[in-house]
Amino acid sequence: MPTKFSLLKKTSLTLCLCLLILGCGTSEYEEQANQTLNLVAEADEADKLLGFPVEVPEPKDANGTVLTKHTFLRLPRENYSRPYPEVIRGHAMVLVKYGKQKGSTAVPRDVFLAYSNETEGGVFAEGVLEHFEAKTQKKKADDKKIKIKDDLKTDQYYFTNSSSETIHLFLAIDEKVALIFKYDLDKPQGAKQEKVTERSMRTFRLNENADLSKSQWDLKLQYEGGDKKP
Repeated sequence: MPTKFSLLKKTSLTLCLCLLILGCGTSEYEEQANQTLNLVAEADEADKLLGFPVEVPEPKDANGTVLTKHTFLRLPRENYSRPYPEVIRGHAMVLVKYGKQKGSTAVPRDVFLAYSNETEGGVFAEGVLEHFEAKTQKKKADDKKIKIKDDLKTDQYYFTNSSSETIHLFLAIDEKVALIFKYDLDKPQGAKQEKVTERSMRTFRLNENADLSKSQWDLKLQYEGGDKKP
């Protein structure tokens, strides 16, 4: 039996066709219809690959200031959306870890969110790379970067470390937030790895945009019949 959300998507497709017919193919209606179709297709792809939005803890510094930011992110289906209990405190940052479920074959193996309130430029990036023991570090060329929503200015790196792992790092420069995907080198995933990472990153939102995405997610759950989170 189709869910209410599935019915909503079918209704959207029907509406697009009606707009095209009634608008006699005008560019305005075509643009609206294409945007709706793209949104529906993107939502379908995300639901096939990704799970629930991650939970982000709110550790505080000595002054009582929360060190994390409002963040919306969906990870691969078999990665936990709930973080490990311990928040890791590194050089000029705190890290939140999300690991995959026991027995899972999903990629990546672990994902980290890192936050910083540093005031000196470059300290955060260096701290992240140092924490993950980066070596053979390679910065991605602009034309090969995964496009991030909200036009966030990001640096993106691939590197290996001393633990025989390969890591894809996204660093939101102005926001001082980093997202780290960790993979096992002995289990190359190729195109699948890149696709899952890219699809997950397309859900990545911060601050008020994260709050907006969370509201949209809650509405989606209402159409599907409630929170079915494990």
